[in-house]
Amino acid sequence: MDRAVDRAGARKLLSCLTDEQMRIVDADEDYGLALGYERHALIGRDVLELTHPDDREINRERADALIAGGAPFSITKRYVGADGRSFWVTNHISLFHAGNTRRMMATVELIDGPPPEDEARLLRKAAERILAKRRLRVHYFEDELFGEPAFDLLLDLYAQELAGRDTYTTSAAVASGAPLTTALRQIAMLVERGLIARDPDSTDRRRVRLRMTTLGAARMRDYLLAAERL
Repeated sequence: MDRAVDRAGARKLLSCLTDEQMRIVDADEDYGLALGYERHALIGRDVLELTHPDDREINRERADALIAGGAPFSITKRYVGADGRSFWVTNHISLFHAGNTRRMMATVELIDGPPPEDEARLLRKAAERILAKRRLRVHYFEDELFGEPAFDLLLDLYAQELAGRDTYTTSAAVASGAPLTTALRQIAMLVERGLIARDPDSTDRRRVRLRMTTLGAARMRDYLLAAERL
């Protein structure tokens, strides 16, 4: 967000005007500066093209509801600038008539980061995306070239917890992509380092549930937020 603020100067409120298909028909210069584009280069661009992929669906749904007769709304999301970096904004969007056409006006407020209610969704998707990319490697390279089962295990455990799902030793071993004996050694190492903990299952004492510790969750949160700023 700092880079966006630098580009847009001291002003934090920007504005953008789109048609019903969310194509930009006008924008102020500071809006272009925040995104790293000349103002004229934004005309005709779909706003969703400038929006972070994880935020496009909800943005489209809210805009469709407004066009269908809904009330003006505010949405917190990320834009992706010309340099590929994302930054957080809150858009306040309303619909008005301009002659025989309708336009959506967005007042864009630059903010420092995700609101608390959006943070869990952001972090879960970031963890799932990183884990999916890591697993994709086996389709193009031999399995033995790469091996970081502990980190894959941490990513999966963190994403499962944010989704409200329990993780047990066996499923964690599968998520790590390593043989069972290797995965168990990695789990023991993570427990020893205080990043995860083992708890007996209250309904089946033969099963052991894994969970992130306060330390492990804090470190993973900080890592994922930093990764999302790249």
